[in-house]
Amino acid sequence: MFLTPQQYFRLEGTRPRKRFGQHFLVQPGTAERIVRSAELEASDVVLEVGPGLGALTRFILPGVHCLHLVELDRDLAGYLKESIPPSDCRVAVHQQDILTFDFRALSETEGQGLVVLGNLPYNISSPLIFHLLESREVIRRAVFMVQKEVGERLAACPGTKDYGVLSVLLGVYADVSPLFTVGPSQFYPPPQVESLILKIDFTKAPPLDAPSFDFFRKVVNTAFQQRRKTLQNSLKGLAAGTGVSVETAFESAGIDPKRRPETLTPEEFLHLAKAFRG
Repeated sequence: MFLTPQQYFRLEGTRPRKRFGQHFLVQPGTAERIVRSAELEASDVVLEVGPGLGALTRFILPGVHCLHLVELDRDLAGYLKESIPPSDCRVAVHQQDILTFDFRALSETEGQGLVVLGNLPYNISSPLIFHLLESREVIRRAVFMVQKEVGERLAACPGTKDYGVLSVLLGVYADVSPLFTVGPSQFYPPPQVESLILKIDFTKAPPLDAPSFDFFRKVVNTAFQQRRKTLQNSLKGLAAGTGVSVETAFESAGIDPKRRPETLTPEEFLHLAKAFRG
């Protein structure tokens, strides 16, 4: 039996913790729609990020093989353990920071890739996406609720103001689909921003001759650190460390060195990274 946020905090005599960015979804219809968007199957191993008081959990639990709940708040982790019948061996509660969670180890233990869901605290959305990208081989797909502005950056197209490092990385290693927005009134306490539900498919494979993820990320990061500069100027330092001249790299990639980073497609960034790798 899961309590509503109002019931829980009234019983505990406490309030949501600002340092954890806690805003609890209170509309069951929206929670069910989020879970339905993940297209879960009975054999899936699901990891829920920040389950809180179980808004999504109650809809995930009936139809999956195995569910791992990763909750940083010690009190909420304890509440989840008490709310789920001890006899239900399909569920494991991990009282841990999701940014330190080992997705690869869990996938190896379970013997399959993971489906990740969650209403993400706004302050960890971007770091978590980087963390998932680093473990992308063991993540099948993810459905997240994020701050609308963050979601728009993740799904941004070249040439737009929201286009940046994560837009490029996801463009190469995943497929991102914005699904629907959720207003502040659907939360307790209500945030000051709208939220966006995103579906991210991590089964997209980069070309076999693609550079390593770490090197590709370094190229993209370096380019966007000074996004007002031309690529030729912003990547000078990177060229010095690779032994490949800027001129040679851009010529090999077939890219005008006077272009700015926000104009390159993810595929063009990939060609450029391959050229710098030599």
